[in-house]
Amino acid sequence: MNDIEQKIKLIEESLSKFKFKVCGRVKFHEVDSYSIVHNLQYFYWLEWARIEYLRNILGNEAGKISIFEFPVMSAHAEIDYFNTAGFDDAYEVFTRISFIKNSSFGFENIIRLESGLLLAKASAVLVNINFKTRQPDRISDEIRELVRNYEGESVRLID
Repeated sequence: MNDIEQKIKLIEESLSKFKFKVCGRVKFHEVDSYSIVHNLQYFYWLEWARIEYLRNILGNEAGKISIFEFPVMSAHAEIDYFNTAGFDDAYEVFTRISFIKNSSFGFENIIRLESGLLLAKASAVLVNINFKTRQPDRISDEIRELVRNYEGESVRLID
């Protein structure tokens, strides 16, 4: 087994840690002239998955996440691509928070086709900010508890 195959196997085995997923279908505007999803589109899918995850965790009654209630900004994002998706392919984005620090938390994502073919593995660090000062702000105990209750022991609290 080569390094890529071994990495894919480890990623597939890690799926059991993920409790949340969103599903979508590749739209025409997301593909290039070869009918392949443009690499930037994956970042839009990841952002959508993170918002849906937070909506699920925070239980926002209005059904929308407000930057005034939970102002977060991306500080880092990375992605490894393994396969391609094309127009009209059904896909899944698995999402979890793997750690919470003082003012930041880490997301992990796995994107695959509905058939199970691994497309990408990604991670991102988001920072909670004070809306008025635009400086990092400690993530509240309430949000920490909501994430901990959802993720269980698989989330690391690093303070």
